[in-house]
This record gives sequence, structure tokens and C-alpha cells, in this order.
Amino acid sequence: MLEQIFHYVNILKMTFRSPVASGIMLSMREMKEPKSLEARIQAHYEQLPPAERRLGDLLLGFPGDIATYSAGELADMAGTSKAAASRFFQRIGYKDFNEVRREVRGARHWGSPIYLSATDKKNEKRSQTVAAHLAQESENLSRTLEALRPDVVRDASSALGEGRRVFIVGFRNSRMLALYLQRQLMLMRPDVVLLPQPGQTLGEDLVDLGEQDVLVVIGMRRRVAAVSKIMEVAQKQGARILLLTDPSATRTAKLATWTITCEVRSTSIFDSYAAAMSVLNLLCAGMFRGAMKDGYDRLRRIEALHDDLEELDTFAWFANMTEEDT
Repeated sequence: MLEQIFHYVNILKMTFRSPVASGIMLSMREMKEPKSLEARIQAHYEQLPPAERRLGDLLLGFPGDIATYSAGELADMAGTSKAAASRFFQRIGYKDFNEVRREVRGARHWGSPIYLSATDKKNEKRSQTVAAHLAQESENLSRTLEALRPDVVRDASSALGEGRRVFIVGFRNSRMLALYLQRQLMLMRPDVVLLPQPGQTLGEDLVDLGEQDVLVVIGMRRRVAAVSKIMEVAQKQGARILLLTDPSATRTAKLATWTITCEVRSTSIFDSYAAAMSVLNLLCAGMFRGAMKDGYDRLRRIEALHDDLEELDTFAWFANMTEEDT
């Protein structure tokens, strides 16, 4: 009996000493290694020497600095040496400074507010001025609208008016853009559905999606995984897809019938959706021109209901207008 036990123990020892087992154990350790820069710093923070800890403190406060400063500049800002900075990045699991810089630049492109922050006081002050904000908003509008293809705007607007039903999808910040579009389309046509419904799953709403329907997906950066899955379902079921997104979209854009790209850059850490709102307004205006008679008839009925329900303070508005005229 004892001989059998020792035999199995020896087999186990040989197994875990094998290259395959070593690779498996290494992979398991790599899987447990924290992925983000902040998680890596926090995981090693207590073991960091004082010189490296100062750099860790700086980056925990403003991780986006890595995208704009060199390793030497970061070391100077933290009051440490370039050699200590090199040891710091290797200690927390990076091959070198270039690897962590690529990671941070990717996070900035993806729109993470944490990585859009910086310690540059001049930039911080400039971003708070009205002039800088206006300049960035104007640039976003110009770049977005000038890049629009007239045939895409025309065809997408027509589809919004002619489709049997219009489904509009938006998650996170894209939700408010989706809600805006739904409310405008409902002024001009019936059967406009906003997804996902609060507290509900999507399967029940997507099961009947077909060739005569239009799916509008508003997917600004930091999209959820469900966006591409919904588009795959819609494409498989034959629906036409309009995607309103930002320049970071790659895979999702390939699933769309029409793609409109909107600039979202800002002088602050928060994305701007002014260009996206302008594009939605343009699409609604194009749809209304294409179905003007039906649109007007529906608007008249809606206005009549507003009056019957006394929902809007219309008479107060008319009174104010009359006083101003006199």
C-alpha cells in the first residue's frame, strides 16, 4: 500500500516538473496578474522602494501623463531617477516603458476619463476657458459634417421614414442620444422602439426584427459588448442597420449598412456629443422632407392632443409674445 502511495507521489512530482505543467502554472500566474496600470501599481505598492513609490503616487493621480511625457520627464516630475523609473515599470509587470505607454494611449483612444486627465496646469487652465471649448466644439462639428456622404444621409433618412418599424439601441452615454432620436421620430411616424427596455432582456424585442425594419445603433466609445451582438443578430435577420459612432469603431462599423462617424473630442475629460446631436437633427430633417404630408398630419394630431390634455403652457407663451409685441 505504501509503495503505491509513493509511486503516485513520484508521478505527480514528475508531472508538475514537466515543461507543459510549468507552462500551465505560468499561464495561471499571468492570468492572475492585474491588467490595468492602476491595478498593477496598487498590487505592488507596499513593496515599492520610496523612490519608485513617488512615481507610483504620481501615476495613480494622473495615469494619462504617460501618453504625453517620456520616462525621464515623469521621473523628474516625481523627484526620482530615470533608472528608478525603469525598475518601477519592470517591477509592476511591464517589459519596458514603451509597453505601458502603448497601453495608456489605447485607453485614451477608447475614451477612459482616467487616462484623459493630466497634470499639465497650462492645459487644465486652457480647457476651462470658453474660447477653447468653443474652438473644440466647432472643430468637432466641422470635421463631422464635412465628412458626411450625401448619399448616406439621403438613404439613411429615407430608411427611417420608410421602414416598417425603427428600433433604436443605445447604452451608457449613448442612451440619451438614442432617446432624443426616438422622441423626434415619434413626432413624424409610428412604431419607433427604444431598446433595451428598462429591466428587460433583448431577445423578445429582436425576435421579429426583419428585412423591412431598420435598426439604429448609437455606439459612442466605451461601447458594451452587447452592441456588436445586437448588430450581428439584425444583420443575420436581414434588417438594415444605421450606426452612429465615433472614430474608435472598427468591428462594429463592418456590420452596418450605413455608418456615420462623429467627433467626440473635448478639452476636458468628458466626451462631447454636440456633433452627434447635430447629425441626428440632420437625419430627422431629411426624413421629414421625404414624408412631409404624413409628418404634418401626425404633428397636427399630436398638437391637438397637447391642447386637449393641457400638457403645454401654450397660452402663457402666446401671452408673453403679445406683451413683447406691444
